[in-house]
Amino acid sequence: MDSSFRKMLTRKILFLLYLPLLLWSCTDIVELELPEQEPQLVVNSMFTPDSAWSVDISASQNALSNAPYEQVQNATVEVYQGSKYLFNLAHTRNGKYKSEEALPKALEHYTLKVSAPGFPACEASNFAPALPATRALKVARASSSIDPNIPEAEVSFVLDDAPNTQNYYAISAYFPDTAYTGEAYKNYVGLDFQAPIEQEFTMGNSYFFSDKLIDGKATTLKQRYTLIEGKTVYLNIAQISPDYYHYARTLVKQSYNDNFMTTPGPVHNNIRNGLGIFAGYNTVTYHIKH
Repeated sequence: MDSSFRKMLTRKILFLLYLPLLLWSCTDIVELELPEQEPQLVVNSMFTPDSAWSVDISASQNALSNAPYEQVQNATVEVYQGSKYLFNLAHTRNGKYKSEEALPKALEHYTLKVSAPGFPACEASNFAPALPATRALKVARASSSIDPNIPEAEVSFVLDDAPNTQNYYAISAYFPDTAYTGEAYKNYVGLDFQAPIEQEFTMGNSYFFSDKLIDGKATTLKQRYTLIEGKTVYLNIAQISPDYYHYARTLVKQSYNDNFMTTPGPVHNNIRNGLGIFAGYNTVTYHIKH
């Protein structure tokens, strides 16, 4: 081997050996002092004409904190219909505020005003849409496309989407069960959407979609689920407010952040001067006996 080549090779090897030391010696540890954020009220309420008012109130905290969230138990929670004051919600327990009898009304715009010592006052406005216009429910037996020996139920109904407005929907289905706990609970079933639409995303046990493909049309929608003999399945078809839809969509998107390939994004918030969601929905429920 040529001597000049050996010298060049030796210099390269020594450079590679010393490179980590050079990089390490150039590293400084800088401690950043992040500014303290003032705590805000976190207000969460999904309201519907079928249930009395219920609001959960907690306090925000630093993103790096490991402490449990503090439930706010001394808040004043006022409900307005338009600009008209209606009533205050009473604190029941652990940051939960409820009304005894008052129910929201569909298509009425409500404002929630919340204040508590040590927090800036906040408020939000929203409405519960009209009941989804559904009709002509049909149920038929079918076979699974994966395994013909597995029976399925195919449920179809006509959805009359209101024209000239952006509408949003959520569908879920369950049957009452006691199999695992010995106590009654809702056992949700998985829905397989058929043409002409598919769900845009799911959150928990609900399937969400907008009317972007069926705007202003009368459309027959079909879903399938594994047949449960001897059970009554409750099919819930909800029309939800835009804020409800965007909150659920962004919450699901944020949950993808466990995957480092996704870009983090904020969760939709409609609480002015605070955090959380105040949004309405309205549900039609069909009882399907098998």
